[in-house]
Amino acid sequence: MIWIVHIHDGAAKQLKAIPPDRRQRVLDDIAVFEEGPPFRGLVKPLKGKDHKGQYRKVSGRYRIIFKPIHPMNTVDVLAVLLRNEKTHR
Repeated sequence: MIWIVHIHDGAAKQLKAIPPDRRQRVLDDIAVFEEGPPFRGLVKPLKGKDHKGQYRKVSGRYRIIFKPIHPMNTVDVLAVLLRNEKTHR
């Protein structure tokens, strides 16, 4: 089943700030979301009330923060962040 991926404006801006060689890896990992449920690979749910229903996927030194919407088969990419204490959940 094909999923539709929406990259939010903030995530698109963050992607542009990533060096081109690393950006391609992140984009390849985002493209995998279209192939089926986005829970393959290093994916974990985020903790805390503010992050309910959100997940993070490891993509090298970066974390892709996303929220799947199952009834519509869509994935909202909310952020692409460099791994640090705040993104290591």
